[in-house]
Amino acid sequence: MEYVKNFSFLLDYECKYNCRDKYYVDENGELHHLQTMYSRRFIFNPDNVEVVNGQRLNDLEEWNRNLDEMYGYSGNIKALLEHSESGAERSKRRAKSKLNDIILCNKFDCFCTLTLNPELIDNKDYNAVIKKLNTYLDNRVRRNGLKYVGVPELHKKGGLHFHFLCNSEALKLVDSGTVTCKGRKKPIKVSTADRYGVPVEERQTVYNISDWSLGFTTAIKTYGDVGAVANYVGKYITKNADKIGGRWYYSGGKLNKPFYKYSVVSFDDVTDFDYDFNCGGGDFKVVDYGVRNNKK
Repeated sequence: MEYVKNFSFLLDYECKYNCRDKYYVDENGELHHLQTMYSRRFIFNPDNVEVVNGQRLNDLEEWNRNLDEMYGYSGNIKALLEHSESGAERSKRRAKSKLNDIILCNKFDCFCTLTLNPELIDNKDYNAVIKKLNTYLDNRVRRNGLKYVGVPELHKKGGLHFHFLCNSEALKLVDSGTVTCKGRKKPIKVSTADRYGVPVEERQTVYNISDWSLGFTTAIKTYGDVGAVANYVGKYITKNADKIGGRWYYSGGKLNKPFYKYSVVSFDDVTDFDYDFNCGGGDFKVVDYGVRNNKK
């Protein structure tokens, strides 16, 4: 089997740490502790490359992104391939975690949905849709400074649409003449909200994106706790049974990312943690500060 080519390797002494702390800095310059992961084995190094049996896991992911669910897995390539089918949920959880990191590290003030009109483009043709979408997004990144993260979703009939978080100043937004109101799933006209006596403070303006020409759009300004927003967007990953076009989510622009610190701890002395798991013969314990803070 000619599966593996040009893997790079690390010697055991290069993996000096078994504890990795994840942090991010918010738009106000404040430092936040996201997560601490403890491993019984020494698999972390300062380059943020997880290594098992001397093999960089990041190289595995670059070789085949469909194996990204094999976080921390130890074994030969054949075993990895056989095991990958049972790792779909793990892959999904990892994608949600990465999505959550991006949302927490960046200031997204707009949630938008882009649909595709089948009379204008075959909304079931993934390659055609992504080509048009990437062109649109890349133009906004270069010309308007767009920053975004988004999740694809399939209609019941198989057509694609997308949900994005982004910075509103990079979009061409126009008032749609409708508002969202508490207790109503769909937007209603402003005149209808007036007739029903909906207080102004309970309304949220719905915008359209005027330069998206391939279908209908909606956009609303985000509000409330950023963790809640991250959880809401992450649910779209959960709804998808599998990756769409080989990807759980899309992101682009000059995005801030988490940073890491490493240390050595006694694994058995760690008793205060949110969950633990065993993966490929390795034991892990995790403290999720983001979840803890959202529960306060």
